Order: sequence, then structure tokens, then C-alpha cells
Amino acid sequence: MFTGIIESVGQITLLTSKQGDFEIKIKYESACLNDLSLGDSISVNGICLTVKKFNKNFMYFDLSNETISRITEFRIGEMVNLESSLRVNSKISGHFVFGHIDGIAKLTKNEIKSRSEEWTVKPPKKLMKYISEKGSISINGVSLTINSVQESSFKINLIPYTLENTALKNMGIGNKMNIEVDMLARYVETILKKS
Repeated sequence: MFTGIIESVGQITLLTSKQGDFEIKIKYESACLNDLSLGDSISVNGICLTVKKFNKNFMYFDLSNETISRITEFRIGEMVNLESSLRVNSKISGHFVFGHIDGIAKLTKNEIKSRSEEWTVKPPKKLMKYISEKGSISINGVSLTINSVQESSFKINLIPYTLENTALKNMGIGNKMNIEVDMLARYVETILKKS
């Protein structure tokens, strides 16, 4: 489990096919993730992955076909958001993020609003029922607040700090992003269905 507060931005330096699955190698700053251990869960662009090997400069992860089928395509040289898993005594500044991608959304509009950017994001239609004004959403692992909701899209605001300290600064119109809806919305739906 994560909070959507990004600790570091890494770079994919290697993507290798291994018997149908993939291995990725990510360059990272060890000062930001300084207590890393084998088997740790790390959010990589919002995807919960397990550290299988690491040193002070690189982390290695395996990606199963199931994971690959649900996420945006990784590319060598791509910058990715990194967050270590939540500890019991940790501060929760964002919202609960599980690292289980619900779908792929597209950035359709970007408007400059003073020093911030307002993005219009189009998610898969089936996820719109979980998206509500002032609710939370994870985009490439970043915890964000939904400004407003339209019929088939929603708007979010990215403050300068978020743009400067996450890989979202590299996104452009038409780019695809991993999204995870707020799990509380899913729980409410399940409870109502059983009532």
C-alpha cells in the first residue's frame, strides 16, 4: 500500500523479455529510497512491483503478462515515479493507493492556470462511476484531487511542486497514464450491491 506521494523519479534503462515476461532495470537516487530491501514493494508509475535485485544505483523488477496487459507500455529512457510502500507509523499525506491499476487514461487537454496546470483526463468509460468531484485519484502513482467531472472525463490541477518533483512534467496531450480509482468508491459500490 502507498500514499501517492512520490519520493523520487527514476529512469528505465533496460527492458528485457524473459520467457514471455519482462524484467525492467530502473536507475534511481539511493538517497531518496535509502532503506531498500530485497522483496520490498515499490510503486513504479503507480504499479506495485517487487524489488528482486538492487544496488546503490539500480533496481530490478519482474513484470508478469498480467501486469503488462493492464498498464501503459514502458519504454527505455522513460522517467517514472517511485514511492516505497507505506509503513505502519508513516504519515499519510495523499490517499490510500494499492498499486493495482484499474485502467489506462489519456491526457486530452492541458490549460495553464497561473503557475499551475489544469488537465482534462479521459479514463475508460467503465471507471467513470468511481470518479467524483473532490475525490482522490492516482495518476502514474501520484495522488491527486479531482476538480470536476464531465460525462466522459475529469479535471485535475497540478501545482508547481507536483510538476517539478514527479515524472508528470513529461506528459503531453495524447499521452496515456496508469490510473487507480479511490478504493473507498469501490467498497461503497460493493456494500450497496449487497444491501
